Amino acid sequence: MRIFLVLVLIISAKSLAQVGIGTTQPETDLHVAGSTLIQDEFETNQLSSTNNNDVDFKLITRLTNSNPVGEIKRLNVDNLTVAPINVVKYRFYNLVGDNLEDVDISFEADRYLIAISNFRYIGDPIAKQAVQNHNRPTMGNFITRVFTAPSLTGSGVETWHLQIQNTFLDPDPDAEIEYEITLIIYDRSYYRALPPIQTNLGGSNTGSVAAPDIK
Repeated sequence: MRIFLVLVLIISAKSLAQVGIGTTQPETDLHVAGSTLIQDEFETNQLSSTNNNDVDFKLITRLTNSNPVGEIKRLNVDNLTVAPINVVKYRFYNLVGDNLEDVDISFEADRYLIAISNFRYIGDPIAKQAVQNHNRPTMGNFITRVFTAPSLTGSGVETWHLQIQNTFLDPDPDAEIEYEITLIIYDRSYYRALPPIQTNLGGSNTGSVAAPDIK
């Protein structure tokens, strides 16, 4: 009888330790069947650091644009092909002149955001020359940018493109020139693009601009 009573107490304790919301048969300490909405703050543990062996975890996020606000979503990192932030270094060589007018870097525009970092021009210098609409010799005007456009593969998918170009001057066609550039690739699952900001400075070289709305 005493052994049976102890066994009943153990089973009862295990049942009380498991809480079910939307289910009468919880399988864990807290089992929620259905969606979850948290409209106030809740306490979580911080992930201080990770290493190459830390692969068995999921990311829980709280949406601020759900209706009502506070819907909880799980981002399944097992299905991601890239990290939240990726750093890719490109090297371009064997160029004709110095212009990369349009290089399709093939990242889909609706999935990624891209920023430029650490551009480097390597090779023969560009000699100063007098050009149209300039009263004195100049080295030209370099443009380094990324932009979205239809893929050059003809697929019709909007992708990111790269332009590195001197809009005024070209070096000797036989000049040896290389470009190194680092692109930072952001996954839109974690980040969003802020709207463009246009400011009329009224013909002045100084002024101020409103901060973007990042709520």
